[in-house]
Amino acid sequence: MLFWDTSAVLKLYVDEPDARPFRTLAQRPESLLISAFTVHELHCGLHRKEFVKALKPGMAEVLYQTFRDEIEAEYFRLIAYNSRVEQNALEVVRQCYGAKEPVLVRVLDALQLASALAAGAADMVSTDTRMRQGAALLGMKVFPQAND
Repeated sequence: MLFWDTSAVLKLYVDEPDARPFRTLAQRPESLLISAFTVHELHCGLHRKEFVKALKPGMAEVLYQTFRDEIEAEYFRLIAYNSRVEQNALEVVRQCYGAKEPVLVRVLDALQLASALAAGAADMVSTDTRMRQGAALLGMKVFPQAND
């Protein structure tokens, strides 16, 4: 199953030139795995897009409600923060910073990666460089790939 970082989920709601490969990846029969933290990160990201005029006034809340509806419809499957995610996050930080070529993950990067690990995801969808590097370091296949 594919785990979706917030940077990739945002591409499903905001028209951007590079959104097509993400929308293609999202056309799967199974639910898309996301961290519970994505709920808040997406809300903030949509408002940021509205603030910089990438969205029309009022659209951030409309799109956020659409996202919430899709969670309820099980298009997305939330990975809750729990002790397993907590322990995974500690290990993610250790591995990323302790690698031969360290990946300088931030706290939400580590929590997103830890959520993916807790869900048993082997694949990560993200636009964020650190997330992509961290996922690759942890043995995940990263999407979209250069040829997608």
